[in-house]
Amino acid sequence: MRNTPIERKLIDETIEAFQIADFGKATIREVKAIAAKAEAESGIEFIKMEMGVPGLPPSAVGVKAEIEALQKGIASLYPDINGLPALKEEASRFIKAFINVDLQPEGCVPVTGSMQGTFASFLTCSQCDEKKDTILFIDPGFPVQKQQLVVMGQKFETFDVYDFRGNKLKEKLESYLKKGNISAIVYSNPNNPSWICLKEEELRIIGELATQYDVIVLEDLAYFAMDFRQDLSKPFQAPYQ
Repeated sequence: MRNTPIERKLIDETIEAFQIADFGKATIREVKAIAAKAEAESGIEFIKMEMGVPGLPPSAVGVKAEIEALQKGIASLYPDINGLPALKEEASRFIKAFINVDLQPEGCVPVTGSMQGTFASFLTCSQCDEKKDTILFIDPGFPVQKQQLVVMGQKFETFDVYDFRGNKLKEKLESYLKKGNISAIVYSNPNNPSWICLKEEELRIIGELATQYDVIVLEDLAYFAMDFRQDLSKPFQAPYQ
């Protein structure tokens, strides 16, 4: 048997303890938990590449503002249900600066992480029209979002965009929308996790069909402005996300 840095018996027992029959089908969080347990028991550090944790230091401006807010007693108050006006105004300005879309501050809703944001968005989209009870995913995508809909008891459809690039996307997308039951379309661009980027023509197809069939578009921007083939970093200057 070939030597490995960690005893195979330890890994096998750890996987068995998690009751995973096929490790190849383990979820990201299961892999992370198994690695953490094996790391703790073996004392050998794992290089973890399954979670998208950038490890970048937080913005000094943000840290300073948090400290000042705590010193002013913010922790003793419930947050305003409508959000802080200053935060909403800056969110609106950010969207104009980097996406070039005019969005009023009241339309910017702060959430505790994007998972809370998608949960609230799915709830909203699913209740706008009783005839539209299904959410359509343009995959690849973030599996937990589908799990959220399972928890809600909501329906969803999905297709992989790989074979439907360019003009092929229109026919495929319309085959779902013309049924009249789709409330929202979900996609990410640049894509999480495959890093593919939708072209301008594909985004136009999604926008035009969403308008035609009165469907809400939910853009998951996990990799915001990270299409480095062009410089998207200059505020209020084209090109934009």
